[in-house]
Amino acid sequence: MNLSRADRRERLASLAAEYALGTSPPRVRRRLARIARRDPVVAEALAQWERLIAVLGEGAPGVTPPPRVWRRITEKLGLVTAEAPRIAWWDRLGLWRGLAAASFVVAMALGVVQLTRQPVPAAAPLVVVLAGPDARPAIIATAARSGRFLTMKAVVDTAPPQGKAFELWALPRAGAPRSLGVIPDGAIVEVPLQAPAGESLANITPLSVSLEPAGGSPTGAPTGPVLYSGKIERMY
Repeated sequence: MNLSRADRRERLASLAAEYALGTSPPRVRRRLARIARRDPVVAEALAQWERLIAVLGEGAPGVTPPPRVWRRITEKLGLVTAEAPRIAWWDRLGLWRGLAAASFVVAMALGVVQLTRQPVPAAAPLVVVLAGPDARPAIIATAARSGRFLTMKAVVDTAPPQGKAFELWALPRAGAPRSLGVIPDGAIVEVPLQAPAGESLANITPLSVSLEPAGGSPTGAPTGPVLYSGKIERMY
């Protein structure tokens, strides 16, 4: 299958996301790696999603699981031996000092959630991956449930043309798009909300970004093309 074809970009994005998360079956993972060595489009898709997962990891709240959870993880991974049962494997191997694979971090976090079976804290974030028509991630928006702003992180160069601005829109289940404001210039910026994110975005499923005149839409509705859109994922 030629994944670099324009009509297969959505399929490529899905495979690349699973690859970056570490959830791909081994056979699929090996095949993607082989294709990426000779196909720059596939290689860039894998790299983009690895960067994306890394960005999300930076904004994830830290969690210190109880010792029993680590014990169960080490037992499942076969990293506890009879000769040295009291030595923590992460201390012996220095894993956390050298760990750079974002997919492993995400997989471990999911494992902790499954093992602890505790509810996600109320401050857990909302996450939106805003992508263009080609399904390639462009901007990551995150917010704490009780936060009063959205943090916008550009995954690629998304600066608007001279004299133009990006405007962020909430799309209610019923009714017209509602402006959340002009997105400031910068790689990591904040868009203020009128109420806590959990309340302000309660009835919103997707967000979108349109290209508008400098200062924002003069009509209160999108006037330019919609460049990026994405569904809100609520981690609570």
